[in-house]
Amino acid sequence: MNIASAGPVIAVWLLRDPQQWEYGARLLRRSIAGLVAGSVLGGALLLLPYAGMHAALARFPLDAYVYAGVELLFSAAAMGAVLWLVRGRRPAGWLAIGLGAAGALNLLYHFPPLMAVLGELAVDSNWATAETIDRRTLLELWQRPEVLALWAHFVAASFAVAALAAVWPAAQPAPDDQGRQRRCVRRMGLVALAASVAQLPIGVALLATDGAPAREAMLGQHLPATLAFGASMLAGFALLQALASLAWGEGPRVLNRAGWLLVAVVTLMAATLRLSRDATNQGGDTASPPWKQRSSSPSEPQAAELIARRSRPRAPFATLPAGRREACSA
Repeated sequence: MNIASAGPVIAVWLLRDPQQWEYGARLLRRSIAGLVAGSVLGGALLLLPYAGMHAALARFPLDAYVYAGVELLFSAAAMGAVLWLVRGRRPAGWLAIGLGAAGALNLLYHFPPLMAVLGELAVDSNWATAETIDRRTLLELWQRPEVLALWAHFVAASFAVAALAAVWPAAQPAPDDQGRQRRCVRRMGLVALAASVAQLPIGVALLATDGAPAREAMLGQHLPATLAFGASMLAGFALLQALASLAWGEGPRVLNRAGWLLVAVVTLMAATLRLSRDATNQGGDTASPPWKQRSSSPSEPQAAELIARRSRPRAPFATLPAGRREACSA
């Protein structure tokens, strides 16, 4: 969904320039394809036999899924309308720009925080106390630091992926198109570099706001998560170097290297998130959610003390002090 979430914004920017029109149209078509593929694959993944995810999905009312489907259809229709408006190599006008921005911002606003909430609930059912996650509760959950960090991470990653998707894989241009391709590659390299540099403070915030078990799993307690995290860091710094070379005007070889490095970074970061959450789920608390717990029930120490009191033998009436016997007789 990264290409679909930021691709239309970059595409309409390119479509305004007749010399960059082909790159913008290609990115827009890839955005539509990415939206369709992401919706199908996302739905398939949600149907996998994962008890935590099924429990999280069951806490959302039916109208939440109806609205999600409507939002997806709106973004797809907006992208399709932009593609129709620029047919015949027409430069993008203000209507096309507005539709492209609306389609992308609609996805960036609704789906990253929703997926973040679902992921947190799938790992820890106690993360939210409400039994039903209605719209008001969902908006409150979106304001939590861990959701905001994941949201910012997804936005920056979307712009980096979409920028490279406009020009990668590198094709051999005609002799008179080499200058045009070089300009477009340089511009997209700058966009991807800026988005990737922004990931550095966002990554620190993401690590700081993550739960302690998941953070410890990435930092050494869980070997697969640690290896994936370390490999993603190495690939990320190599990607920054490649993107800086693109921004300085390097050729197709660097572009292809940057594209494959980006694929590696996205794959390794997704594996890190999944492995750290799996480690948290295996070692975490399996207590019942708060709404299934009876707040009036005594704790274990209180229950033990209550049982001890009830099991103590009571003193006979004759052995009581005189004052207490008179009080009882009265």
